[in-house]
Parts: sequence; structure tokens; C-alpha cells
Amino acid sequence: MYGLTLLLGGLAWVGHAYILTALLNNLYARPLSKTFLKLWRYFTAILILAFPALVGRLVTATELESGGDGVFDSSGAIAAGIYGCVCCGFSGVFLVVTIQRGLRSPPGCVLVEQTRTLDLWPEYGQALIGDGKGRFFTRIPGNGVFRFDITELTLAVPHLPPSWNGLTCLILSDLHFHGTPSRIYFDRMIEELLAGPTPDIICLVGDYLDSDRHHAWIGSLLGRLPARAAKWAVLGNHDQHHDPERVRAELRLAGYTVLGNRWERVTIRGVPCVVVGHEGPWFTPPPELTTAPPDDFRFCLSHTPDHFYWAQANRIHFMVCGHVHGGGIRVPLIGSIFVPSRYGRRFDSGVFHAKDTVMVVGRGISGKEPIRIRCNPQVLRVTLQPAGNAPSHSG
Repeated sequence: MYGLTLLLGGLAWVGHAYILTALLNNLYARPLSKTFLKLWRYFTAILILAFPALVGRLVTATELESGGDGVFDSSGAIAAGIYGCVCCGFSGVFLVVTIQRGLRSPPGCVLVEQTRTLDLWPEYGQALIGDGKGRFFTRIPGNGVFRFDITELTLAVPHLPPSWNGLTCLILSDLHFHGTPSRIYFDRMIEELLAGPTPDIICLVGDYLDSDRHHAWIGSLLGRLPARAAKWAVLGNHDQHHDPERVRAELRLAGYTVLGNRWERVTIRGVPCVVVGHEGPWFTPPPELTTAPPDDFRFCLSHTPDHFYWAQANRIHFMVCGHVHGGGIRVPLIGSIFVPSRYGRRFDSGVFHAKDTVMVVGRGISGKEPIRIRCNPQVLRVTLQPAGNAPSHSG
């Protein structure tokens, strides 16, 4: 009986954590104040860790003294029992979702996927840490913040113009310049990318800064990257706190077309297409964002993958995103937990394909809090091929 009680209590605790984490993920996907979100994150951690004590207190505080006689008030025990049952139910949901994610196959549009990892610590050591506020996080055992992956993907994309067969895109997101990792880390990363083939298109999908002292890094680092056809950029939620207009100006000086929340018609390899920038919900997009010409191929840069269903509704054929960092920390057998998305872990990283929309979500290059456990930073090189009449697959 005691063992069963422990089992049910453990399941209830898992469900309790699942509910609170889902709420936290949802809130972090919205344009709320940094102070509120930070306090809510701490509050969530306290509530999760305090669950056994809270439930125990609720159950045991059911005997009230009345006129010298012990009168049993069962309301606390009933409330604890109901909430415990709800939490056990959500622990089952968590288990089912985790199993489904573990058994999920790559979508059929992924033709090739190869990853090469570059570990910079043996080469540079402590010089990589820098002077950022979160530098002490780099000392956490198992932290892979100085190991970055270069992932090469070949994707079959619906409605891709035939002349775009073999078109290459370099996708970078979430650099979060603030001093840690140091400038040495980013210089070495850029050198590695320059040693590879020159892409047709470079896509920067936001969160360049977590400091007001590092705007100059945008041009001196990202401006070194060449592209044959186009260099596009949008901003992310962290950029709104560090003079976003200056961020846009630095990107323009570095040779990038800053799309913002708008679309424009461009010509790539002689074929007209529409490129769309989506910086919502932190920078509110205008209604005109959905008025692009209907017959062109549509290419979208969105900081967050939460716009996947918007992309389907607006005939976006190919969308690139960042923001969620792959969860940052991935637990064995479970995967990501904290993912700042309205959809929780659904779009934490990788390729997703539904109807005529293919979306690529990168894990990002850095973070305000430089923690990467079993979730290396990532740069993406994507080669596009026409999908032809291949059937659509869900991601």
C-alpha cells in the first residue's frame, strides 16, 4: 500500500510539473514584460519543488478544534485528492506525448540530414567564457555551450521553382551577444562558415543582443558572411529591449535586407518570389502582411515557430525560425522541457511539414543564459529541391 501511495504521489508530481511548465512555456511565447516572466519562472520552480510539502500540508490540516472536541473537516483532503487525480491524468498525457515524440520519424521532405560538431574548448579553453553576466553557467558539468553543430539538410519543398533546384540557405538564429560566449567563439564560428561553400541566401531570424554594449558585433561578425543572391533578416523578442532601431540599422550596414513585419517581391535565379518577414507577437504585424501576390513562391522568416499554422493559412511554402533553442536542456528519453512556445515542445527543433508548408526550426547559436545540455548550438545549411508530386507528410 505504501508503495502504491508513493507511485501515485510521484505521478501526481510529474503531472503537476507538466501543468505548470506548459503554462510557463505559453507565457514565454507572449509579449509580456521581462520582469513578470522572470518572477513567474521562479514562482513555477518553487511550486514544482514544493509540491510534496503542499499536498502533505493540505491533507494533514483537516482536523479543527471545536469546543475541545476534534472535528474532522474533509474539505482539504478532498481538494488534494481531486487535484492529485487531475495531476495523475496529466502525467499520463505527458507520457503519451513523450512516447509519440520519441517514435516520430523525420518528415518525408527531409532527403538528407548530416551534422558535424565543432568543439572549441580544446582549442581555446577559458578564453571562450568572456565577461557576460551568465558566464558562471558555463561551468555546469555537461554544458555543451562551446560545441556547435553545423547541420546540413536537403529538403524537398512543394511548389519550389524548378530553377531553384539546389538553392542553398544558411540559417542563423539567437546569437544573443552579451559577452559570453566571448568574441573569440563567434569569430571562430564565422571563420568555419566562411571556409564552407557560399550560400545563395542567408537568413538571420532574430535575437542578436542581450546587451546594450554589443551592437557593433552585428556588423563586424555577420557582415563578413557573403551570399550569392540575398541576405535577409528579422528581429526577435530580445532585440526589442536593446534599441531595436539601432539593431535594424546595424543589420542594414552589414548588407542585410531587414524585412521586419512586411513582404516584398524579389527575383532569385530569374524567378520572382515573395519573401515575408514576421516579427510578431513582439513587434505587431500589420494586416498588409497577408496581402502578398498569391501566385508566387512564398519564403518566410519568422523568429518563432508559433506561426506555423499562420504560414499554412497564408500559403507560405518555406519558413525558417529559431527562438526556442531546442529547449536548451534535453533530458534523456524525455527530450526538451522548457520551450517558450504556445505549443510547448511541438516545434522545439527540426523540420516540420504539413500541407504545402515546410518549416525549419534551428536550435540557435547562444543564449542569455548560456546553458546547453544535450542540445548543442546549431547553424543550418539547407539545400532546396522541388518536391514534385511527392505526398505531404506531417512533422
